[in-house]
Amino acid sequence: MTDLAPAALGNVRLRAPAHEPFRPAAPDQPDHWPTMFDMFLGETARNPLVGWPKETFDILNRKRRVLHLNYIGVSDPEGIKRVFLDNVANYPKPNLIRRALAPSLGDGLFTAEGEIWRDQRRLMAPVFTPAALGQFNPIFARVAERTADRWATGLDDHIDVAAEATRTTFEVINEALFSGEAGLSFEATSGDIDAVVAAAGEYRLGFLFGMPWLDQSPLQRRANQGRKVLLGHLSAFIARRQASPSPSADFMTRLLEAFAERYPPKEAAKLALDNAVTFFVAGHETTANGLAWALYLLSRDRQAQAWAREEAQAAWDAGGTPTEILGRLPYLKMVWEETLRLYPPAPRMDREALAEDEICGLPVRKGDMISVWPWVVHRHRRLWDQPELFNPEHFDPEAKASHQRFQYIPFGAGPRICIGMAFAQAEALIILSHWLARFSFRPVVGHTVTPRAHTTLKPVGGMPLIVERAR
Repeated sequence: MTDLAPAALGNVRLRAPAHEPFRPAAPDQPDHWPTMFDMFLGETARNPLVGWPKETFDILNRKRRVLHLNYIGVSDPEGIKRVFLDNVANYPKPNLIRRALAPSLGDGLFTAEGEIWRDQRRLMAPVFTPAALGQFNPIFARVAERTADRWATGLDDHIDVAAEATRTTFEVINEALFSGEAGLSFEATSGDIDAVVAAAGEYRLGFLFGMPWLDQSPLQRRANQGRKVLLGHLSAFIARRQASPSPSADFMTRLLEAFAERYPPKEAAKLALDNAVTFFVAGHETTANGLAWALYLLSRDRQAQAWAREEAQAAWDAGGTPTEILGRLPYLKMVWEETLRLYPPAPRMDREALAEDEICGLPVRKGDMISVWPWVVHRHRRLWDQPELFNPEHFDPEAKASHQRFQYIPFGAGPRICIGMAFAQAEALIILSHWLARFSFRPVVGHTVTPRAHTTLKPVGGMPLIVERAR
């Protein structure tokens, strides 16, 4: 790794003296594993990040028994490769997890397994080619500008950039997937989506023991209501699309056409619905969280923010299409990748062994749960130099060349790597660059930032920042 930190101006890389990185917010690492009570009823149940003891970040693989289940925690990149690539057929998503997510996501790409997953992935691949995704870049730029114009009208107080990022990515998904025709507004729908996402990640004893009817917490009841609202709107929208002689030429139309090649109308509509919910709920939520975390990190590192702003302003001032601007942001891309290292969109990935195996010398038995936490892998002291610090140079070309293939997994790994990764990367960089070109971001004095993990990784209480015009 170099001892100089990069700034950028267009496509010309400049070098500037290195500065001292800062330590972003993360729970203290306890000395011991949490008790069963704490895991299901205590603080760890509310925020699993607080339960990871110090040894987790020093030991690459570990085995634990939780109630009636054996868990193998894997942080070794070779072990991750074994689970997600080399022997992937032996490690599907656990039925436990699929049952928890099925009420919200059905048989969409995120939850499906086997032939139905392979079929969907093959049919959806043309929708996610670089050429197909490139047409979304103007939408990203247009929605980012709309948000920035709203901020410019009232900058005399702090702004919750987490809420604003959520609104922005909601509008992106609504326009890119549905051409704004699904009848979903942010004000009316955001609470429903929050409840569905939070409920999916709640630790529930009923699901653990195969008795989901025991789980009737207020959050689960709220999520059930929100789920009905979302599914009702999206089902009606898909029915209108199928009946239209000339539907809008957007993502959803292409998805329906792809499924119609293989399935009868009713099944095509069901698969389109399941995937629409996945992209709408999970897709916009994870990118929004990443945007909030990126602005938090830059607000605490003034030098990194200055470099990123210089690059963003030069990229936009040079003109051209959003796709061309996207190619002029090498330093901001490093910032974004470092953001996802420190605050991965999905903090955990679980698999269930179908047959006996061995992972990095640990014997695996049928039924064992394999748990991979990007939160742990990305902060592991045996994999990263000063992993607890914010340092975009973890992702300069020289440093990236030294990474092991599976030590950085913000979008998953192997055949099931997130199909929307390129969409999310372009969306985040275009939005961030537009905001940084127009505004500067400072911390709100007295606000404590706390990351909380369930299905996604969010800041507790939002992310209030002082937002000021940059020029």
